[in-house]
Amino acid sequence: MRPIIPALLTLNLLSACGGEDKLDFQILDSGLPPPLIEVYTPLNGSTIPANSDFVVDYAVVRGKGGDYVEIRVDQQKPMRVNSLKGRHRMKGLNPGRHALLILEYAADGKKTGGMARIEITAE
Repeated sequence: MRPIIPALLTLNLLSACGGEDKLDFQILDSGLPPPLIEVYTPLNGSTIPANSDFVVDYAVVRGKGGDYVEIRVDQQKPMRVNSLKGRHRMKGLNPGRHALLILEYAADGKKTGGMARIEITAE
């Protein structure tokens, strides 16, 4: 009999990431825990000063083959970061609502499934 815990963890992660329909990777049951990205700052739903640089503080529980992450705001060019934990300065944002996305990739450029998405408002 297979343990139910990994399935519940995957369901919770999908809920936290916005739902299965918004993910563009396939979840495979490798027997390993799924990758996890935690964003400490800015917090989801927070407000930051407009047009002022801000810091993204995050940590990654590495997925299978995880090598680096890309940090993207809205549809801007992503910032490739080789550290799976850190604080990175981001360019200030115009006033309004923005989506910040962190995706984990393997060395070959394929997504591992690790993802965090938060929404922030610049005022």
